[in-house]
Amino acid sequence: MISVNLLPDEYRRRAKSPVGMIVAIAAAALVNTSLIAYWGYLEFGVSANIETTRSVLQLDLDGLKPQVEYHKKLEKEIQTRSAREQTLAQITKNRVLWTKTLDELLDIVHAGREGIEHFIWFDDIDVKMEDGGARRGNFGELKASGHSGSTEYDQVANFLEDIEDPELSALWQLFGKPAAPEARGNEPDEDLIPSVNWSFPLTIKLLSPEDRVKNRSAAEENDQ
Repeated sequence: MISVNLLPDEYRRRAKSPVGMIVAIAAAALVNTSLIAYWGYLEFGVSANIETTRSVLQLDLDGLKPQVEYHKKLEKEIQTRSAREQTLAQITKNRVLWTKTLDELLDIVHAGREGIEHFIWFDDIDVKMEDGGARRGNFGELKASGHSGSTEYDQVANFLEDIEDPELSALWQLFGKPAAPEARGNEPDEDLIPSVNWSFPLTIKLLSPEDRVKNRSAAEENDQ
């Protein structure tokens, strides 16, 4: 059935929106406004701050990259030089400086015992090193034909003992013990002082490279 309200407008009852709907619409509007505000805070506040921080860190990283590359190159160079130094040190330890060795041998001659020289001289000195000596047990040797200007045979033995004395020279670091003393008395020569002399051979075997390095390291530790 259709009803018609014929009352004038001022006497008609105005239609009202339900309170629940109004509250729901207000709540939705508040939520949307809060979300928009939070999005704006993230977009223009936190996000901008993060982007600024990232840009600063990226600049720092770009500045550090060349230094890191340079540091890596230095590390490689240090490793190369260290390996080279170790190789050179090993070669140096294995080498035999024959000039220095002969000087030390002559120092023993002049040092003598109790301030008196040994009166030793040599006709010849022969030195050699053997390649691949480990297979044959012979790494080289020093040989000489010597003379002892003394009437006493034991002066030869004294000289050979002094070669082994670490307080007189460093020959013990390079060589083993000299061969057993043997000498032959020569006819007196009035042109010599003293006129009596003994001829004797000098033979000292070279130690292995490992033993030479070991002896030199022990001598360095004792000097410290």
